[in-house]
Amino acid sequence: MKSDVTAPRRRRGAPGGLDVLQQLRVVVRLAGSHSARLERSTGIPGAQLWALHEVAQADGLSVGELAQRLRMHQTTVSNLLNRLDAAGLVRKGRSPQDQRIVQIHLTAAGRRGLRRAPGPARGLLPNVLDGMSVAQLRKVHDGLAVLVDCMGGFDASLAARPLPFTE
Repeated sequence: MKSDVTAPRRRRGAPGGLDVLQQLRVVVRLAGSHSARLERSTGIPGAQLWALHEVAQADGLSVGELAQRLRMHQTTVSNLLNRLDAAGLVRKGRSPQDQRIVQIHLTAAGRRGLRRAPGPARGLLPNVLDGMSVAQLRKVHDGLAVLVDCMGGFDASLAARPLPFTE
């Protein structure tokens, strides 16, 4: 019996869906490989190392400010900071101006962990994206937006969680 579903026709030389899938696999594996290399050399998982990097850039960040920099949900960042605090890599303290605000400070052990990290400590994807031109970023953003739309649309709760290889 012949199927009613046929493969979409491709123009000669135009990429097919599986070609795009292959590119996505490469992106994910390169980012995961970099994250694994960071963790092997520092003992600190990728998302935690990125958080350390951001705190080193602006000592005394609030949890909310750090969440904004990492583009993660504040609860996720709080959990990540609890692990960093338990490992002695950051110190949490209350803001002298407003006791409701928790500020994050890097410890000496946190600075040593960052120094041991082969660059970029904040992760391969954020670093590469920051190095792209506006036109390149627009192209990547627009292409991914089409893919996300075809998969059911943007879900902020999914966007706010770190990738499995960065935790």
